[in-house]
Parts: sequence; C-alpha cells; structure tokens
Amino acid sequence: MNSLSIIMPCFNRADNLIRVLQAYDQQRGEEPFELVAVDDGSQDETYDILASYHPTRFTLRTYQMESNQGPAAARNRAIEKAQSPLLLIVGDDIVPAEDLVQGHITAHYLHPKPETAILGKVTWPDDMPKNTLMAHIDGVGAQQFSYHYLKDGEEYDFRHFYTANISIKSGFLKAQERWFDTDFHFAAFEDAELAYRLSKHGMHILYSSTLVGYHYHPHNIWTFSKRQHNSGVMATILLRKHPALNYMFRAQYYRFLNLLKRPKAVLQPHPPGTIGWLEDMTCGLLSLYEWDYKPSLDRLYLAVLDYFYYDGVFEGLLKPGLAWRMRSAHASGYLLPALTGFLQEASAQKDPIPEKYAPRLLDRLSLL
Repeated sequence: MNSLSIIMPCFNRADNLIRVLQAYDQQRGEEPFELVAVDDGSQDETYDILASYHPTRFTLRTYQMESNQGPAAARNRAIEKAQSPLLLIVGDDIVPAEDLVQGHITAHYLHPKPETAILGKVTWPDDMPKNTLMAHIDGVGAQQFSYHYLKDGEEYDFRHFYTANISIKSGFLKAQERWFDTDFHFAAFEDAELAYRLSKHGMHILYSSTLVGYHYHPHNIWTFSKRQHNSGVMATILLRKHPALNYMFRAQYYRFLNLLKRPKAVLQPHPPGTIGWLEDMTCGLLSLYEWDYKPSLDRLYLAVLDYFYYDGVFEGLLKPGLAWRMRSAHASGYLLPALTGFLQEASAQKDPIPEKYAPRLLDRLSLL
C-alpha cells in the first residue's frame, strides 16, 4: 500500500508538467507513494502528457474533468480516488525538492495526531528570474504566501492552509461531510474555507521550512492584479458562508465606511474609461520597474495590490450600480493618491524612468 497520495489538480500546464513529474520520479526514500492528477478541462496538451507519462518511482493515476470547474472540484475528485493514509496537496506548478515526499511522511510519523497538518515551504526557484513584483508578493507584501513571516516548527491557523504544499491525514479529511467547496470558482479562499471547517474539528497546522517546493509560476503586475481582484470576489463568498469570520474583514469595512464619507465621489462616479485608464496607467508604470527595484516600490505595490483586492470585494458584495460607484470612489480615494505620491517622489529624486513624463501625467491626474 502507498504511504502517501499526492493530490494535484492540473490546468493548462503542459509547458512545465514534465519537469514536475520528473521531479517526483527523483524523490529520495523508500516509502511508496502515488500521484493522483486530475486534468481540469485543460485546453492544451496537459492531459496527453499525464496519460503518456510512465513513472518509475511512484504510481500515477490520471483523471479528466469534462469541463473546467476550478481547483476545488478537481481536488475533490482526486481526494475521492486517493487510497493512502496521507494526502499531500500540491499545485501543478510546484516542483518538489528531492526529499519533499519522504519529509512529509516522516513529519506525520513524528506528529501522529489525526488533526495535525504539515505545511511545507513554497519558494521561487533559483533558475527562474524573480522580478520586483514576485519578490514583493512573497516577501514583505505577503499577498501570495506569508512564508516571509513564518517560523519553522511553529503552529499556524487555518489561513495558512496553502494547497501548494500541505499534507493531512486522509481519514481526518475524508470524515468531513464536505471537502473543498466548489462555489469558489477561482483559486482563492477555497483552501482557507475548508481549513476553517477543519479547524472546528481540531485541525492545527505545523510549519516545516525544510519541506520545499519550487514555484514555477512567474507573475507580473498585470497577471497578479487580476489575481488580487479575483481573490477579493472570493473573499465575499467566504464571508457569506461564515459570518463568524467578520473579524477578518474589518479592514474592508473601514475602507467601505471611509468611501461613504466621500459623497461627491460616490454620487458622481468617474466614467468607466477614466478608471480603466487610471488602472492601466498604474500597472504600466509599475511594469517599468519590473526589473528595477526602488526603495519606494514596495509601498506602491502594497497600495496597488490592496486596491485591486478591494475592487474585487466591492464587486462581490454590492449590486452592480452601487458597486460601480464605490469602485469609482475607491479609485479616487486610494489608487490616485498612491500613484500621484509615487510620481512626485520619483520626480523629486530625478528618477530617470518617470521623469520624462511625470509632470505631464501629474497634470492629468490632478483633473480626476
């Protein structure tokens, strides 16, 4: 019998999937394990790669969803098919270090309580260039993962149930009436929602920084701002399902109330083209710094990524008409000052990137 089942949903990952599968073939240790891969309606050769791969170190079982249903549904299918006492949930863009699988198995031997989950570390690989946005979101910004602030051997709450590299006892998870909630159609908060329900049954998460997975999924400001927006929309689903988690959304409420104090901005929203232009201008400016770090860049990243997250929150919480008014006021109240402040500081410091057009752009921004 296999000691561990790897749960891996896959979607349009043909470009990197062979690397991932080969890394599992190179795992150290004697413990047998299986990889249960579910293709979530990919439009590329993902399923063909899975179906034609012949592992030597592990057992590979592949399944295919008829249409794209999101990672929650794909994981549920894999969990249903898994036949091992331990489940290691990973992403299809995570390349495991050579001792990842054996390390998770050993950790559960050392921590045999059914409710103990083991969180491994996810980091950028050395052979993939890391731009300033990627350094920020896994660093001080922690918008993707909060490993920057985690301490090895410490316990963490349900918010750290990162399904890129976490293992759990199969019996403990399968005993639950529901697994991942498929109402979360984007890859955001579906893991925290399941973990919150598991925490009510005593689950706690133990972090081990030695269990490493390398994240081959580059981002830039354009792709990650979209991810932030989708995360904001999914956050509202979590709130509706679990009102007891209101405390997690205090910042959202304060921001909402602050915008209501701007009646003119709410009652006279900008036309859609103006907000779209402001967002594009902001992302365009940040893209110029993609490989050129400045000390003030983290501050602008924090403001901009928060803006896109809350933009999704307003979309998810409010009816379309009110949502647009609040999103417009939000752009004026938060995104515009952040961009203007950065440009003024960059211009004052003779930063060569925006210096050529900062005065002209600041003049236009002053009219919004």
